[in-house]
Amino acid sequence: MLIIAVSLAAAMPLLLLLGRSRLGGAVLLIVWTLAYGGVSVGLQTWMIKAAPQAVEAASSLWVAVFNVSIGLGAPAGGVIVDALALQGVLWLGGARALAAALAVWSARTREGLR
Repeated sequence: MLIIAVSLAAAMPLLLLLGRSRLGGAVLLIVWTLAYGGVSVGLQTWMIKAAPQAVEAASSLWVAVFNVSIGLGAPAGGVIVDALALQGVLWLGGARALAAALAVWSARTREGLR
């Protein structure tokens, strides 16, 4: 999860700098796609490992949280695009992914997983 969050934190702002060329844009889009593709599976695995005695409940909770996030994220994203323009969304997305990376790193440190 840490690698995924760091990859997303780097890819989004770098799209503003390197995404203007076809090669830079393609490489960063691939990095973002691979990283984001791991979010759902990685977080679901993390959640199941946190509750091994209640896998079904953890899985259903994860599905609910993921769908609510999509449902709330769409209108929130529209408001943010209207307020910040597309460049601001990439900076904000990178900052939020960096905050997620710090949260994952903090959780791993507390659990002694380094």
